[in-house]
Amino acid sequence: MNRKMIISAGMLLLATAGIIPAQTSFTLKGCLDYAFSNNRSIRMADYDLEISQKKKIEQIGNYLPQVNVSGSVDDNLELAKYLLPAEMMGGEPGTYIPVTFGTKYATTGTVQVTQKIVDPVSWLNIRSSGKSGELSAQNLQKTREDVIYNISTVYYQTLVVKKQVELLKTILLASEESLKSTELRFRNGMAKQIDIDKLQVSYNNTLAQVQQTDLRYAQLLNSLKYNLGMPVDSVLELADTSLTAVSLLFENRPGRLLRVSEIIDYQIRETSYSLTEYEKKKAAAVFYPVLSFYGNYGYNAWRQEFNFFDPDKEWYNSSAIGLRLTIPVFDGLQRSSRLSQSKLNLEKARENLWQTEQYIKVNASNYNMRYLNAMENINHERENLKLAESVYRNTQLELRQGAGSTLDLIQAESSYVQAQNNYFSKLLDLYVARLDLERASGTLSSFIQQL
Repeated sequence: MNRKMIISAGMLLLATAGIIPAQTSFTLKGCLDYAFSNNRSIRMADYDLEISQKKKIEQIGNYLPQVNVSGSVDDNLELAKYLLPAEMMGGEPGTYIPVTFGTKYATTGTVQVTQKIVDPVSWLNIRSSGKSGELSAQNLQKTREDVIYNISTVYYQTLVVKKQVELLKTILLASEESLKSTELRFRNGMAKQIDIDKLQVSYNNTLAQVQQTDLRYAQLLNSLKYNLGMPVDSVLELADTSLTAVSLLFENRPGRLLRVSEIIDYQIRETSYSLTEYEKKKAAAVFYPVLSFYGNYGYNAWRQEFNFFDPDKEWYNSSAIGLRLTIPVFDGLQRSSRLSQSKLNLEKARENLWQTEQYIKVNASNYNMRYLNAMENINHERENLKLAESVYRNTQLELRQGAGSTLDLIQAESSYVQAQNNYFSKLLDLYVARLDLERASGTLSSFIQQL
């Protein structure tokens, strides 16, 4: 395959891999704004919050007056018979006469109102439902922070790879110019065929790197679309954000004290602990009596024929009000067992709370050390990149002036590409380390707003 065919194939791959101007350019803030409205995880967390609010209304409704209407119509196919002493009707003493009572048809309608007056479990259910709503709100906040972290990470990965593609394309064009220049010198008898072959191999290698990096860029764009909640077949392009400006902000070391109570993971664990306390209180509350008020009002009718809609026939009403007191006495030690379980669950929740606190502190310390190390590495790699670029430019100039060799140029170009790869790798490490540190410190949202 000659050089023109390689160039044509490379340009075709670049065109199909997604490096085509898109309709919309997204900054990081634009990505997050889009995700807050379209990310499916956030939507599901919103639904969970709404469900918890409905559950609270349900628990409150359980303590409000309950009104029920009931009715029945009976067709007594065969009336029950009862035995009466025969002597009541002049019969022989010691014998019984079967007697039938009732009518073929009977109907009744009743309205019943009940109201709980004292029910400790219902009160605790109302209060714990409020805590459940608080937990759902915290889970929504955590989901939003996770989305911010995931999108920010993928966004900077994509941005770094985009810049890497641009620099590799610049090297590719320079390599093509060097190849053309050497071919011209070869035709003038000033270079050898082996020089052309070496440069051609170097050009092919650089083209392959461009293609692979470009493919990586397209894959990261798809990953970003997924995190945004954007259809994968939609067009997305990153805004041309300056890496230099972003790097300076990322390298600005945070100076703050860690406040564990501000970390969402700790807040969630703390709320879960409170819910476990409510479960223990409810397990203890079932030992207390329950006092309720009730009122009934009903109508009854009995007929030998089905004529309940006849207005001339009589109906009989009844009514009653009262208080109902339920005192738990013995249930086979079930309540005692549930209370013991709730106490143990509370101890587990206390241990989880302590463990979460320690985990947050360890994470913050480790991410801080990782971040400081990443800052040292990026400064070192930046200097190496500047030196490698300077050597590469000078070697190019020497080759054009006839003072350098193709081998020197190939080695300088290889070193320059390697320095670029190292720099972008460390730069991405710096971004991720800072995002990890901000998330571990509970300040990720406010930090991203500064970008």
